[in-house]
Amino acid sequence: MKPRVICILLAVAALSVAAILVDPTRVVLGKLLGDSFFQARPTRFWARSLRAEPGQRADARSQLEQGGADAVPVLVGILMNWPGPGDAELRCTAAEILTNLGPDAADAAPALVAALHDDDPHVQAVCAAALPKVGVPADTAVPELTELLKSRHVVNVVVAARALSQYRGAVATSLPVLVAVLQDESQSAEARWNAARTIGKIGPAAVSAVPALIDASHDKEWTIREHCAESIGEIGPTAAPLGVAALESMLADPHHRVRRDAVRSLGYFGQAAQETLPEINKLVDDPEEIVRQAAKTAIAAITPRQVQPTDEPVDTVISPK
Repeated sequence: MKPRVICILLAVAALSVAAILVDPTRVVLGKLLGDSFFQARPTRFWARSLRAEPGQRADARSQLEQGGADAVPVLVGILMNWPGPGDAELRCTAAEILTNLGPDAADAAPALVAALHDDDPHVQAVCAAALPKVGVPADTAVPELTELLKSRHVVNVVVAARALSQYRGAVATSLPVLVAVLQDESQSAEARWNAARTIGKIGPAAVSAVPALIDASHDKEWTIREHCAESIGEIGPTAAPLGVAALESMLADPHHRVRRDAVRSLGYFGQAAQETLPEINKLVDDPEEIVRQAAKTAIAAITPRQVQPTDEPVDTVISPK
């Protein structure tokens, strides 16, 4: 082959490569590398758009969020195939969009679960919050989220507890870890009160945690006391034998939200909390409206219903003459 022909072929090849590399749509490169496509654009086009200037980034995000299930393969590709430390924000964005898609992103479940082990704690947190939103079943999500509760990153502990709360009774297996978080004073107050709140969402299966909730109801942080009061009531009547006295003592708490949740929980117990009515009646005149309303509701729930007179006529007994 003549040198001139070789030079022409090399030039054409160089121009072709250059065209592929500078192509703003990344279509050819995406096809060559096996990208997923959305709106006729490959994953790497969307990844680039989500890292562009703010206006373009917002537009790309909007299009992906409106794309529903059709956008999921591209978002999964971004979450799984841009693993570098410098791409953590990009992965977070992809996970956030999947979260916003909700059930439409059900096919992303395996990728989101895998990303709970991402090197970046913020990516882990966003993916943890996504699990219940996209419909990852409890038997898959609960063990993974329970492990995340053991994280040294406070944001992960908080988000894992909140995500677990949405699985309610299916989280009973996580109870020992939740109690450990609640009792760990080295944890942040936010992590501990979220653990308390999630314990309550488990319902009757969490009755064994009532002593731990009672102990924590004396904590110096009012947010922890508040959610302990809430959870004792949410566990239900099985918590009443230990819970009534503890909640009654909380009716005098200096923080109004603790008083509100304590009296509300006593209302959940119904007549089992009848002995606390004298103390509850005092809260009808509480300075805070939310406490007064909760007290009135609790009184109505605890007070035995009076037999109402009927409108039917009563037979008259006529004495003999």
